[in-house]
Amino acid sequence: MIPGISYSEDTHCFVQVINAKSGESFYLRYPREAFHYSRKEMIIEVGPSRFTEEGVTLELESKELTISGSLQFKGTHPYPVTILSPGIMGWYGYVPFMECYHGVVSMQHGISGNLRINGSAIRFDGGKGYIEKDWGASMPSDWIWIQSNHFKRDPGASFMISLARIPWLRGYFPGFLCFLLAEGRLYRFATYNHSKVEHLTTSAGEVRIIVRKRTLKLHIRAFLKEGVVLKAPRHGVMERDIRESMVSGIQVELSRKNGEVIFSDRGELAGVEIVGQVERYFRNND
Repeated sequence: MIPGISYSEDTHCFVQVINAKSGESFYLRYPREAFHYSRKEMIIEVGPSRFTEEGVTLELESKELTISGSLQFKGTHPYPVTILSPGIMGWYGYVPFMECYHGVVSMQHGISGNLRINGSAIRFDGGKGYIEKDWGASMPSDWIWIQSNHFKRDPGASFMISLARIPWLRGYFPGFLCFLLAEGRLYRFATYNHSKVEHLTTSAGEVRIIVRKRTLKLHIRAFLKEGVVLKAPRHGVMERDIRESMVSGIQVELSRKNGEVIFSDRGELAGVEIVGQVERYFRNND
């Protein structure tokens, strides 16, 4: 579920829905007046649907899709926020002219509740959730995003990495954000904390990434499956088509310089987006 608003010549609010089981996506439009939000906490209302950190209440209806019901979120695990590092973007979150800003609201939480989707009742009890957000004028021209919190050995683990071409003043730089929550400990890798992308390659069915920070090395392999089309903003207008898979798989391994493996696990139901050719902006050093 992606609630949002587009401020443009075609100003409107919307809810995008991915149905990973059927391989379909839906874009439900609403007038600007149907959008309400809070500046103090995460509360977003689009028409009769409501999205918060505690859960969602959905009343969505179009020619192709009808969803009604509510889900409750338990044990949300927010990404740490401090004065010096206001979220996953670190100090870049304070820069006023960034093209796009990114936040992680909950790395991991439980789900309970029921939805009726096109007449079929679906129970979400025992499910897992993840919440992140984006805001700004445009998504980057090129990016890779990979996320999963469905790991086999460590059910509390969560992982996300985003690499992109970042506009900066009159030029650009290759930047990335990454976290691994494993066995209750949070490992952070990002451009702003002097982490480096040592290797990045993409192919038709796989992405390989190696990231290093001081004595830690993170190996990521994503095994790609078919995605669905989503709308993304370009200068505020929701006119760009991208593809996102919600059923890919990933292998994540974190090790120390001496070869000691700290974490190694396979993530299922991984979200993956590959847009443009990000690898040309990251020099491979292997």
